[in-house]
Amino acid sequence: MHKTIWVTTIVRLTMLAHLLTQLFLYKAWTLNRVFPTLTVFTFARNLPSEFPFILYCATIAITLLLWWKPHWKKGVGLWIVLVVGSWAWDYVFWQPYTYCFLAIAVIHFFSKSEKQFWTRCLLLLSALYTFSGLHKINGAFLYTIWDSYVLKNRFGITSNDSFFLFFHYAGLLVGLIEILFGIGLLFQQTRLGAFRGLVLMHVLILLGLSPIGFFSNGVVVPWNILLLGISGIGCVATKKRFFDALWPLEFKKHGLVILCFWILPVFGYFGYYNRYFSFDVYSGKGKSLSIIFDNYNDCPKPLLSFLYPQKIENKTYWVLSPTRWCKRELHLVLPNDDYILHSFVAAYEKEFSNSKGYLYITSYPFTANTSFRIKMGNPLQVGCIENLQKKR
Repeated sequence: MHKTIWVTTIVRLTMLAHLLTQLFLYKAWTLNRVFPTLTVFTFARNLPSEFPFILYCATIAITLLLWWKPHWKKGVGLWIVLVVGSWAWDYVFWQPYTYCFLAIAVIHFFSKSEKQFWTRCLLLLSALYTFSGLHKINGAFLYTIWDSYVLKNRFGITSNDSFFLFFHYAGLLVGLIEILFGIGLLFQQTRLGAFRGLVLMHVLILLGLSPIGFFSNGVVVPWNILLLGISGIGCVATKKRFFDALWPLEFKKHGLVILCFWILPVFGYFGYYNRYFSFDVYSGKGKSLSIIFDNYNDCPKPLLSFLYPQKIENKTYWVLSPTRWCKRELHLVLPNDDYILHSFVAAYEKEFSNSKGYLYITSYPFTANTSFRIKMGNPLQVGCIENLQKKR
């Protein structure tokens, strides 16, 4: 660890962002939540019911201590263990912002100089924006995110309007700009401009997350404040030549960082690595899982408040969306990796064994070839998501 004003400020900002995020997510740690626990490891199911709340309190306490003493190495190590412990308990905590907080803490723990810390943080930030931008260059982002949340909800632009296609494909600039900023962070000549652009981008994102904006995922506000703060610090401190990780003689110092932030995420682009750990944020990709019911009263009573009517295949059903349910109750976006959705299906059937609904799985472009309906309890349900992928 290296004690300088910039390192101290970034670590404190990280701890503050994590603290605010956890306070926002308190319901996810309580004993009376309705959304099922998606245990990662089998042994976690045998832990005392009070375990998550104890883990939550311990994490809050250590986070406060590290905000006060950011260079307490044993405390940073314990904080890392506690965060990884939350991941081992429930898949819903596998979020991109938590991964970013954890990555900065690990970088802080193992860096022996300010130069090492900055180099590794730049590798992290560059990968974050580069891969986030790459994942957004696809039709799913344009259709599910750009058209719905930005053009339609914010500006009232629909497919019936003139020049709609122009505004539709303009959404690709979002990904291209992120890639430009991400690559720009790698080079001394372009780093200051990239940091200035990121400051503007995160100010616009925070405005979008505000009451005057078009997004409602308030849990990511602390994360964006952190990235805004780091970008602002980068504007001031970037005159020093910190970045040298791509030189062959320096690769051994940062090889593990490059592996985690640059090599493994490449596999995520092709679906072979966790989406959020690959910096796949708001791309619109992945499958959408819903539970649909013919009648309102077919749904388990504790879940009736989460139902909404929707027309599917020319018929109106009562729909229970795990993503909306998770976001409304726990303020978390349910990751939609295949194995996590499969974990949800197993947990739901165990909790509500008499459910009369159907699983409805679909993905972009939301046609008959990419949409499937399966009756609850059907033998295909074991591994259903993986089997449908093979079938397709």
